[in-house]
Amino acid sequence: MDNSPVPDGIKKKSRLPAIIAVVIVIVVIAAGVSIIELQHHSTTANKHQTLVVEVGSGSMTEQYLSTVATNFEKANPNVTVQITTEGYSDLLTSEESALKGASSTPNIMMYYASGAPTLGPYLYNLPTSSTGGNGVIDLSNQIAGNMFSGGYRIAPNGTILSTIGVPIHTVIGYMLVYQKSIFDNTTLQTAFYDKYHFSFNPRTYQNWTALQDAASFINTSTSFNGTHNNYALLFPDHAAHSIIDGFYNLAYPYLSSDPSTGVPANSSPNYWTYFGNKSGHYVVSYNNSAGVQALEMYKNLTQYEPSVSVSPVGYSEQLTYYETGHYAMGIAWSSFFPDYSNSSQSKVAGNYNVSLLPGGYTGYSPTLLGVNPHSPNLTLAVDFLNFATSSAQYSLGITDFSFLPGSANGLKVAESDPGFGWVSSFINYSATIHLNPSYAAVVGQVSPLFSTLIPDFNTQVLDYLEGTTTAPAALNSAALQWTQTLTNDNIVL
Repeated sequence: MDNSPVPDGIKKKSRLPAIIAVVIVIVVIAAGVSIIELQHHSTTANKHQTLVVEVGSGSMTEQYLSTVATNFEKANPNVTVQITTEGYSDLLTSEESALKGASSTPNIMMYYASGAPTLGPYLYNLPTSSTGGNGVIDLSNQIAGNMFSGGYRIAPNGTILSTIGVPIHTVIGYMLVYQKSIFDNTTLQTAFYDKYHFSFNPRTYQNWTALQDAASFINTSTSFNGTHNNYALLFPDHAAHSIIDGFYNLAYPYLSSDPSTGVPANSSPNYWTYFGNKSGHYVVSYNNSAGVQALEMYKNLTQYEPSVSVSPVGYSEQLTYYETGHYAMGIAWSSFFPDYSNSSQSKVAGNYNVSLLPGGYTGYSPTLLGVNPHSPNLTLAVDFLNFATSSAQYSLGITDFSFLPGSANGLKVAESDPGFGWVSSFINYSATIHLNPSYAAVVGQVSPLFSTLIPDFNTQVLDYLEGTTTAPAALNSAALQWTQTLTNDNIVL
């Protein structure tokens, strides 16, 4: 705080003005803002300040925020914004270390939904309101599914304890992509309908069995599978991380339709899908017959690509393999679509469509920005978040980078862009989701999610995909490991 004396120009001339001055000071202090603090704010506003923003290297968010940083500096001549990067595997560790060590930098941190349980207890509680403003986040402009996927820290009873981040990038995961030239082929449409008696159009598939039928049909069709380089379906199966994301998307309809799992309907798939409410307590949801059905389907859907033992499909492979045009369909993050549309590198540019997953649903996997509470100027950091999520900046991101906004207003802007026509299906779907806050709160309590639970689960499922164990044994082993870890860490859900 600035403790400089009152300016010399203020002199005592009578008793009455002095009394009035005292009353004014008392009133201002009672309001929580002293004259001295106001003076300090006006002084520091003119001091040169630096914001350090840490992001994942090579991410779309890095590209977008680099431009936003330049624009923010132009609007604030006394501010410098430095973008620093970390690789995916090191980002969370770097940020956790900075927060626990009370480091003043980075001031702003990018994180993914899987990292929210780790960083949540240490991130700044962002001021929010229904209108926003200087140093305040407009909460009414956020997609609920995105916020519950990592924007909130929530108590077990469902009370929102703090707002730890805002979605900067809406990453929808997963969605179904398919080549138009294959599914618009009338010969294939007729042959498929004659055999399976439902439409060949992927947007109409009601379940994963329908997708499997379509993949099987394409796989045996000489009209498409004319060479050994062509495949019917690209499905993630890499144990480094992709399995955990692929399975919760696939397992969601199986688990949510079986009351015994405790997974509610209309909850949308996410990491919370791995826990179900059993008589008021949350337990692992997938070690049951519904989970086994889902895992068996998972293995079926990975048979149309190279074996996981030979060439596992992770995030990079999902991006680059589908661009080759050798896959009729694929499961993809929405962040891949700009690359798919790039005609200089993609063979499917102009020849692919996007759909929600079979049954008409998808998951929320936003990229978020949080603020370091040890930052020397928290208001400036929050102002940068507001600037980065403004419609004006998002409009530039949509035009220049095909960057999908994180806010509701931004998504509306994207919806009107020809390259994002499919966004309307996501917006309409989001309006049907009713998340129970206590259900979403489970993930926030599971701090070893990223470090222990995900690797344990992926290892067991990989063993099943490679044929060294059964589906029930894989899921039971994973559930046992999860339960033991939670017990050892004294985590009661």
